[in-house]
Amino acid sequence: MSTERKILEKLALGLSQRQITKSVKTSSHKVIAVRRFCNERNLTFEDALKLNDDELMIKKRKEVIVNSAKRPDYEYIHSELKKKGVTLKLLHDEYVEECVITGKDYLKYTQFCNVYKDYVEDNKLVMHIERKPGERIEVDWAGTTIPIYDSTQKEIIDKAYLFVGVLPFSQYMYAGASLDMKEEAWINHHINMFRYFGGSTSILQCDNLKTGVITHKQYDEIIYNSSYQEMCEYYNTAVIACRVRAPRDKNSSESSVGFLTNNIIGRLRNYKFTSIHEINQKIKEELVKLNNGPFQKRDYSRSYVFENEEKAYLKPLPTKPYEYAIWKKASVGLNYHVCYEYNYYSVPYTYLRKEVDLRISQYMIEIFYKGERIVSHPRFLTGKGKYVTLEEHMPENHKQYGQWNKDRIIEWSKKIGPNTQEVISNIFTKARFEVQVYNQCITILKLADKYSKETLESACRYLLDKDITPIHKNFMIVIDAIQNKKSNNNERKNEGALLRGASYYGKR
Repeated sequence: MSTERKILEKLALGLSQRQITKSVKTSSHKVIAVRRFCNERNLTFEDALKLNDDELMIKKRKEVIVNSAKRPDYEYIHSELKKKGVTLKLLHDEYVEECVITGKDYLKYTQFCNVYKDYVEDNKLVMHIERKPGERIEVDWAGTTIPIYDSTQKEIIDKAYLFVGVLPFSQYMYAGASLDMKEEAWINHHINMFRYFGGSTSILQCDNLKTGVITHKQYDEIIYNSSYQEMCEYYNTAVIACRVRAPRDKNSSESSVGFLTNNIIGRLRNYKFTSIHEINQKIKEELVKLNNGPFQKRDYSRSYVFENEEKAYLKPLPTKPYEYAIWKKASVGLNYHVCYEYNYYSVPYTYLRKEVDLRISQYMIEIFYKGERIVSHPRFLTGKGKYVTLEEHMPENHKQYGQWNKDRIIEWSKKIGPNTQEVISNIFTKARFEVQVYNQCITILKLADKYSKETLESACRYLLDKDITPIHKNFMIVIDAIQNKKSNNNERKNEGALLRGASYYGKR
């Protein structure tokens, strides 16, 4: 995906210029150029996304900073931003008025913000950002765990990890526990959190944990986990990872983690839970108390601010919650199928030997090629060696297979013996399409030419009795065992044989 298209997606979500430059890892000039491109053509960001890549070729226009402009008083700006109601826009307006009165050149608003940002970063200060209602959610794991006991409540057998999500504007919090911190638990906590809040936000800010962020190198594009990125797109939110070793980027969740650790885990220290369900039920009760409790030195609560000032700004949730899925890469085999968990799913034969992406959910397998879904199949939940094949995926010579057919192969198996016939018939019974198992059956029947009909019959009987899958590899293991047994029996017979002595040849 081109940089311009990524910027347009973020603009459509309502992200600010600074947030987009961090998320897409591009310059502010590029974002300005994309915005100007849409304004000059009277296009909405959504309409611009429909253009092809050639139409989205956007040239940058150089922004020249006037060297003669009066530089702002950075220390004054930083101190004033700590006060309630003071914004960078207000301070810029005052700065412009001062420059006009003194007859000096001044910086435009974007340049004004950029030089202040540089000052903050150079001096390792905290940038005072005014939080907006419904703008972002900050998420994290708590470091402290909750013990889980056995049924006697004497021995610890497991532990639970606490997930925290907070809306910075109202400080309204969500918490949930799981038995691990793996990808599925991480995503399911997000799904439950969105349901608890009753909506999503434009930004989802997380730490650089592996379940969310694969790589986050300085001056390089951030690579997010595929399933996590897909979940964020489903809820129409943009994920932004904090800078490495910069916990103050998500100071709301950091402080909430400590707050919840003290007020939830601390309060639960005397409880002996025997299941994760009990823990989550108790966390839910404590969470209601904390959100409804008043702030220190204020006579209102998190719930009051959330319900009256922030909830209306949240984005509506989709009709159905997101379904967790994992992504895998696979190659299309010569039989125009891809393999997952030893079962096989067809794709159009024109994709032979192509590398495709598999999206595996609880009940479906979806197959993508270069970002486009080409087919989906119901997922096999049990067994191995099963095939699901759509007839339109077959080449013509497979649809009209003339050299071999089921009747001819069954007739061949009858000549070898009843056990072989039963095995071959079972293979055809389980196959959805006969053509899929022709090679399998022919390979089995040819074993009679190499070893003997009796050996193949014995092998078929053994596989039927033990209910072993009739594939070539299993046949070879059984046949080797049969031959070794025969060889050992022959050696025992030779041990008791009569040998001619010296007297037979006339020697005494």
